[in-house]
Amino acid sequence: MTVGRREKNKQQTRDRLLSAARELLATRGSEATVEEIAERAAVSRATFFNYFPSKDALIDALYAELMELFGEVVDAMLDERLSTYDRVVGVFTDFAQTSAADPDYMRVVTGELERMYAASESLGENSHLFTTQVRRLIEPGLEQGDLRTDHPVEFLAQMVAAIYLSTMRYWRIDPDLKIGEIFERAGRFAAESITVR
Repeated sequence: MTVGRREKNKQQTRDRLLSAARELLATRGSEATVEEIAERAAVSRATFFNYFPSKDALIDALYAELMELFGEVVDAMLDERLSTYDRVVGVFTDFAQTSAADPDYMRVVTGELERMYAASESLGENSHLFTTQVRRLIEPGLEQGDLRTDHPVEFLAQMVAAIYLSTMRYWRIDPDLKIGEIFERAGRFAAESITVR
């Protein structure tokens, strides 16, 4: 199915708004305004609101992008012949590498997400989406025989997700933490907690 010019233009405008938001969040932090984002994207404030009803809705879209990327990392791990241990450490390491490339943006966007979800009913839904991806990552360990069976898989996925998110929070609030080191250590701890060797 071919995409019409109008749909293509709409997608390009949306992409420009998201790109402008990523740039401004990295440089201005949560102080970046809708007006600044619209200006950076070369659109009017009204156009911004045609695409996103609020700045929080735009942050939600950025979260959706991050979740899509996380899902792609999970897919890549599942495509390789890896142990559950190595897959878990791999997703932690991937976050560290991705964040090290643009730490200011990742700190701001994860902080904004935490703020938004703490004040809304979306927290449970978004936590479930993340935990579902983690479960996809570890569930093959049942067939491989290297995943603990004394706890339900859902519980193990929740614990790995909790370690991941807590590590992200500590890194975000403490700029002195070395992201590669802390995420590798947290990944090894999470992997050791749920696997049998």
